[in-house]
Amino acid sequence: MTHHTCRILRKDERKLETGKNFIEKSACKHLQFPNRGGMIRVPFRVIDDLFCEFGGGERVDENQVGQNECLTPTNMRTNVPLSDEQILEKQRKRFRGTYNHSLDGKGRLVIPLAFRQELGERFVIAPEFDFKSIAIYPEMVFMRLCEHYERLNRKKKNAQLMNYMQWFNSMSYTDQECDAQGRVLLPAKLRSMMLGEEKDVDIMGNDDHLRVAATINNMANFELFKDNLNATWAAIDELEDGEDEKE
Repeated sequence: MTHHTCRILRKDERKLETGKNFIEKSACKHLQFPNRGGMIRVPFRVIDDLFCEFGGGERVDENQVGQNECLTPTNMRTNVPLSDEQILEKQRKRFRGTYNHSLDGKGRLVIPLAFRQELGERFVIAPEFDFKSIAIYPEMVFMRLCEHYERLNRKKKNAQLMNYMQWFNSMSYTDQECDAQGRVLLPAKLRSMMLGEEKDVDIMGNDDHLRVAATINNMANFELFKDNLNATWAAIDELEDGEDEKE
């Protein structure tokens, strides 16, 4: 089995900046860090995964370096083109589709089979970002979201963000699992606040998580979305025009 050297592609210069010092990778094997007037060398693979996850980098096969102009489209965060295989791998992990279910007398919901594998054995039930419906997150997606909020709060102390985090955490339930029938008990507090007395719900794929909303409310939101579709397309056109100007 052949092992290809991998590197992390960040900006065009592929450098990290620490203060006024630039740290460059040496032959993709080590990173050099300033240390008390000298330099220390750290094996690159030791921090490879952390670099990807927290630095916003994308791991790219070394054989693809120099061939980027042949690969489309690009990674949204790093502007590094993706191969067809990378696109498939990335998009297959997205939650898509809508399924209608009814809660049973105990408030249990059947997770559609199409969602269970990507959701994982353990997941988190929490409010959606707007606190108008219920979100079901794969465990790692939820933890990364929490890390994002915490890093933001450390950098910029903000009373509104802290208040949001307080309410978000107080309504989030970790270590949730499906039973043998694929059912999960929605926490009573979330059911009451987000669904009211409604039993018929839509379970929708929402990119990296699931959204659970009362069917009647979801239908009303869809009608509102359709009524504003022209304005939505106009906004999308402006975004695309802006991207064309950058190129």
